[in-house]
Amino acid sequence: MRGRRRPWILLPLPLLLLTACSPAEEPIVALAVQDGRPVGVLVTCDDRDANIRVFENGDHQGEPSKRSLIRWRIGGPPASEVVEVALLGQPPEGWVVADAVDSPGTEVEVELLTEFRAGVTYTLDGSSRREARSVDFTLADLPRIGPDQVLAPGGHNSTTVVSRETFLRKARDRC
Repeated sequence: MRGRRRPWILLPLPLLLLTACSPAEEPIVALAVQDGRPVGVLVTCDDRDANIRVFENGDHQGEPSKRSLIRWRIGGPPASEVVEVALLGQPPEGWVVADAVDSPGTEVEVELLTEFRAGVTYTLDGSSRREARSVDFTLADLPRIGPDQVLAPGGHNSTTVVSRETFLRKARDRC
């Protein structure tokens, strides 16, 4: 006698596929300071393509029906495992600053970030083979970052100043 099929056994498979998540963000980006200017440091995990992004956090004045995303984004092929980019500065050779293009079908107006202002919180993130855990900063954070230090992701939604070598070692371990 042949047993009945039990369709309920197959139900977990589609549910499992729907609940799959993307890989966790890794602490592979940090903020350095060179000549008083903020610099993004990204460990690329030896990928062929990388990007670094910085954007303003907070409320923006304007029409209530329109939200603004004020950002600066740069991308290209990394020349080495560790890429350092002066934020809002000239791109490294082969890299391109992305245009501020509004997202079709959304109520978000995208503007190009062209200067850092006191009292504004910014978020630095990036990606290569992995997505980076972001680093929030203000201009007031820059003086506390020494010449061989970076502002790196800390615990949950926090940052910490660490030596550049410590950051690089931990980031490479996460690749």
